[in-house]
This record gives sequence, structure tokens and C-alpha cells, in this order.
Amino acid sequence: MNLNGMIADLKRMSDRELRELAAQYGVELSSGEVRKLRPLLDEVSFSFLWSGVPDSFIRKVEAIIGPERTRRIMEQYL
Repeated sequence: MNLNGMIADLKRMSDRELRELAAQYGVELSSGEVRKLRPLLDEVSFSFLWSGVPDSFIRKVEAIIGPERTRRIMEQYL
């Protein structure tokens, strides 16, 4: 599956399904956090794979889930 297809699949998931998927990867999210993070899916770009996740995007995630949780996720998965 390509990145765009994966993002499209994530967009179609319910908040509950996204929370369950995140939990499978050890990331606990509240329904409110999922709702706030969802619009960021539109900003994910293939270029992240080559040049890394932009600081501006990371700051948006930090504003939603906090810097410590963001740092742990970045260290573990990126």
C-alpha cells in the first residue's frame, strides 16, 4: 500500500478505531486527541520520508499530545 492509500484508510476510520490502532503501537490517545490530530493527516507528505518530519508539524503534534509523548513517539517510530 502506498502512503496516500494508508492515509486515506486512516481518514475513513472512526475515532475509536484510530485509538485502538494507536494503542496497538503503544500510543494511548483520548478521543479528543484523535479529533485534534485528524486534520494533520492532510499535512503528511511523502517528503517526510526523505527530509524528515518538519519542525512545524512536530510543534502541532506537541500542542495536542504534549512534548514528552511526542518525543517518545518520534524516538520509537521515526
